[in-house]
Amino acid sequence: EDMEAVLASNVVATRLGLGDGDWTLSGSTRPEDLDIQLQALAAYVADPAFRPQAFERVRTSYQAALPQANATPGGVFGLQASRRMHDGDARWAVPSLEEVGDAQLSDLQALLGPVLASAPIEVVVVGEVDPEAVIRSVASTFGGLSARAEAPATVGTVRFPLGAEPVTLTHQGRADQGLAFLAWSTTDAPSDVYRSRVLNVLAAVLRLRLTEELREGQAVTYSPSAGSSPSWDIPGYGYLSAAIEAPPERLDGFFADVDRIAAELRDTPISADELDRARRPIVEAVQRGRNGNDYWVGNLSGLQTEPSRAPAIRTLVSDLERVTPEDLQAAARQYLTPDRSWRLRVVPEPAP
Repeated sequence: EDMEAVLASNVVATRLGLGDGDWTLSGSTRPEDLDIQLQALAAYVADPAFRPQAFERVRTSYQAALPQANATPGGVFGLQASRRMHDGDARWAVPSLEEVGDAQLSDLQALLGPVLASAPIEVVVVGEVDPEAVIRSVASTFGGLSARAEAPATVGTVRFPLGAEPVTLTHQGRADQGLAFLAWSTTDAPSDVYRSRVLNVLAAVLRLRLTEELREGQAVTYSPSAGSSPSWDIPGYGYLSAAIEAPPERLDGFFADVDRIAAELRDTPISADELDRARRPIVEAVQRGRNGNDYWVGNLSGLQTEPSRAPAIRTLVSDLERVTPEDLQAAARQYLTPDRSWRLRVVPEPAP
């Protein structure tokens, strides 16, 4: 509250996030307030205040939100899918109400304190700024911190689950709501950046075919989603997925549709027209994204520890444009196979 009052005339924001490979302190500001923004971020690193009032506010909000999440298929999926897609690894678990109630501020301090005190730091600044002024600002803030330790070990080996039979979860909401999710284990991004682009286009083709099947073939309005998620932090980890929210009686049919389309993609190369319809929106989204700060923050983060990121940024559009139908068929044959699949559905709890 004191910082908000003191900085009321400035544009300063501070957020803390956690990803698979790093913690992130970030903020959005305007060029004239960049010095103050960097001072605020560096202050959180140098002198964090683990205040019990803030901890209790967050605990209260979690305790209110968790029961609400169980009332929809998407909410249950959000609570449970990440841990299940990392083969039960507790690092990807959403805490239960009991765990939230038992959490102590000292636990957070023990976890985060050493990271803030000694973990290596990467600073990324994007926007309408003068590079030399940024260097001076970083030198006078983060450059004044104590020496940092070496980069910690990687996340380690994490397996994607496999299984032909769907995992079934239940929600406490309406009886006409359900969710189906099917994914295939693929691989990480750094080991073969071009392959990750091929899988991205392959996911777009899958989404096109599912949409056409549901809206034109079955005359339903449900909108399926599909995407490819190769990890930059976990060696060998990634997946290509398709999902839909629909009435429970349609979920098995969705799985059958996805399996059939996957078989078609393995057996027959797609047409040049279908490739263009799948690829063009991806390229256009990239070109639009390059005009905004979020794109650059996301792509530049990790640049100093992952050498493949810089060339990956430069070749993104050209890689997408050189994807061929033969590339997509080869990827489908390698990854969209029954033995690499895993599926999950969320259905209403049975009536009492």
